[in-house]
Amino acid sequence: MKNKWMIPLSFVAGILVTILVPILVLATGAINMGADVKPGLIERTLAPWAVDRSVGKRAPKEKNPYAGDPAAIAVGFDHYRQNCVICHGAPDVGGAELSKGINPHAPALGKEGDDTPDGEIFWVIKHGIRMTAMPAFGPTHTDEEIWKIVAFIHHLPDLTAQERDSLRAVTGGEAHHHATETNSPPVK
Repeated sequence: MKNKWMIPLSFVAGILVTILVPILVLATGAINMGADVKPGLIERTLAPWAVDRSVGKRAPKEKNPYAGDPAAIAVGFDHYRQNCVICHGAPDVGGAELSKGINPHAPALGKEGDDTPDGEIFWVIKHGIRMTAMPAFGPTHTDEEIWKIVAFIHHLPDLTAQERDSLRAVTGGEAHHHATETNSPPVK
């Protein structure tokens, strides 16, 4: 009679431990959630995998209707300069100072050979990624504007010197405004 209940009770106990131990670890504050702390192995492995699967399932499969269109790329450039370059930078253009404290880091966009489908880039821009610094631009940008940003992202490897300088002006280039600061209180 005792053996009859042993397997079901062991199964229930296993499920409870599997659920309760992670909750207990989280409830005690044992995991440091500071943005300046390197994520653990499980987070570094599972989070990108989960994001890739989620985006791939939801992203439109269509090609960018503005791919290669110079007028669309120009509009996308303006939006990228206003909203994206501070975190993502561009080839030979570092992100703004605030981007150094983002965890996970904003990916560098426009790399040669990047084969991320247009629809996935569009989806990430439109919907953002939770628990990262990537906001959703869908509430503030039309689908047409977002497709034009995607067109510009594909243009990033071919930036002109003028475009690069314009982006660098937004991020502050290599300037670091703290060089002249001191720990002294302001003089009145």
